[in-house]
Amino acid sequence: MNDNQTAGHVAGARSQPLSLSRSQTLPPSPSKPHPRLHARVQGSGGDTVLCLHSSVGSNAQWRGLAQVLAQQHRVVCPDLHGHGHSPAWPVTALNTLHVDAHAVSGLLPTAVGDLPAQGVHLVGHSYGGAVALQMALRQPRRVLSLTLYEPVPFGMLKAHAGRDAATAEIEDIRHSVSALLGRGDLAGAARVFIVYWGGAAAWDALDADQRTTLMARIRTVPRHFDALFHAGWSTQLLQCLAMPVLLMKGSATRAPADRVTQLLATALPHARLVRIEGAGHLGPITHAASVNAQVTAHLGQVYA
Repeated sequence: MNDNQTAGHVAGARSQPLSLSRSQTLPPSPSKPHPRLHARVQGSGGDTVLCLHSSVGSNAQWRGLAQVLAQQHRVVCPDLHGHGHSPAWPVTALNTLHVDAHAVSGLLPTAVGDLPAQGVHLVGHSYGGAVALQMALRQPRRVLSLTLYEPVPFGMLKAHAGRDAATAEIEDIRHSVSALLGRGDLAGAARVFIVYWGGAAAWDALDADQRTTLMARIRTVPRHFDALFHAGWSTQLLQCLAMPVLLMKGSATRAPADRVTQLLATALPHARLVRIEGAGHLGPITHAASVNAQVTAHLGQVYA
């Protein structure tokens, strides 16, 4: 995948809808207090696999993976609040992971409590990985497995390591994005965010339409940062998650993401850590073939 392809997937601006014979779009639910999230659903057999995208992404991030998994599973790929075709973050809601976790759970059929009675496999990247962990902590018995690429509950950095260099680094990015948004500089905020996680080449490769898409989505990122820094989960709490967990990280990722992934690998009782060579934080996009192979292999082992 070249830089232009990577940038297009990050922005989600050029994605084409799947064939209606292969997928369906979930409509809004009038019974919910807030508008329902938009989601793409593919496949109809086996267990449900729910795939959650990263900040400033969309469900298009998981298109290739969904096409593979849909041969055996029902795959649900939502757009989180403020992304893709989903509504903005509810103005009355607090900035916590519970907001997206609750909204995503509401997409799933035959719900008992928050999740389907038969259970669900959760796949998540970055912010989406943190949302997946929040869902698992709320309903651990209904999550069959977790497959996470560099989930970033940054509150764990302070809770477990204090204010070290990795914590200071990500706090600087958080404050830079917020300050630029406060001045109305959407392009500047989007550029800082993308360059930090994907490098200058990722931003330079974007065309005007893709940058406009990112500028719209960057408005929700401060809420994501707030939610992620509030997630200071203890080791004792994480040890309650008894399902199989695959954690992935890139060999060339940023220090805060690497540190959090290592903390989770130590705390989760049934976690297996895999390093994707040459990948950074955007590994599910830039190294999709390697990451998707790990996801499908992990789900296969869960069934074995």
